[in-house]
Amino acid sequence: MIELSKTDGVAVLTMNRPAQRNAMSAGLVQALIEAFSQLNGDAEVRAIVLAGAGSGFCAGSDIRGLVGMSPAERQNFEAESGRLARLLGTLAPPVIAAVDGFAIGGGMTLATSCDLIVSERSAKWSLPEVPIGLFPAWGLASVVHRVGRVVAKRLAYGVDVLSGEEAYRLGLVDYIVEQNAGERALELARELAKLPAQQGKFVKEYFATNATVGDEAADFAANNLFMRSTVTEEAQASFKKFSAKG
Repeated sequence: MIELSKTDGVAVLTMNRPAQRNAMSAGLVQALIEAFSQLNGDAEVRAIVLAGAGSGFCAGSDIRGLVGMSPAERQNFEAESGRLARLLGTLAPPVIAAVDGFAIGGGMTLATSCDLIVSERSAKWSLPEVPIGLFPAWGLASVVHRVGRVVAKRLAYGVDVLSGEEAYRLGLVDYIVEQNAGERALELARELAKLPAQQGKFVKEYFATNATVGDEAADFAANNLFMRSTVTEEAQASFKKFSAKG
C-alpha cells in the first residue's frame, strides 16, 4: 500500500495503489499517518518526498470504498484524511509532493498540504467533487493559502481542469518539469536535507503557527524563533566564523 526508502537524510514515501490510481482508502490514509509520524521521530530524516506509483500522484478518495461506508464512517474517513493533510504542516522535515500524471480531488489537496510541490507540465489538477454531487471534505485551506480566496473558490466549483503549467502560473505549484517530477523532488529534498536541521524546523514551526495572524504578532513569533536559533550549534559556528574574519 505504501513503499518507503531512505538515503542520505531523505525519505521517499510512495503511495502504491496504481490499479486504483493511488486513490485514498481508509487503509492508505492510516498507513500514511503512521509512516509520516514515524519519520518525524527519525533524527536521520531531514526531508521527505511524497509520490504516487504508476500513472499519477493520487486520484482522491476511493469512491468505491465510500459507497460501502455508512454516513458516519464516511465522515470519520474524511476527517482522518484531513488529519493527514494537517499533519504534513506540523512535521519537522519539509515534505515535497512529486506530482506526475494527475492530482485530483483529495489528491490535489494532499499535494497542496505539502511544503513544496513539483509537477509535470502536463499533469492534470482538479477538484471534481461538486460536479459529481459531493464537496471537497478537507484541505481547501491549503489551496486558499497558495492561490487566494477568489481563485480557490473558482477551483472549488470543479469546472476547471488545470495543467501543471496552469497550476504553476497560479501559484498552486512551486516547480514545473517536463517529466519525472520525482527526480526533481528528490534533488530539492537533498538540498533541503543539507540545511542546518534546527533552522529548517523553525521554518516549519513559523508557518504552521503564525502564517495567518497579524503582522505584529507574526513578527513577534519570528523574533522569538530567531532568538532560539542563535543558541544552536550551527549559529554559534557561524558567529565564530564571522568573528574570525575581523
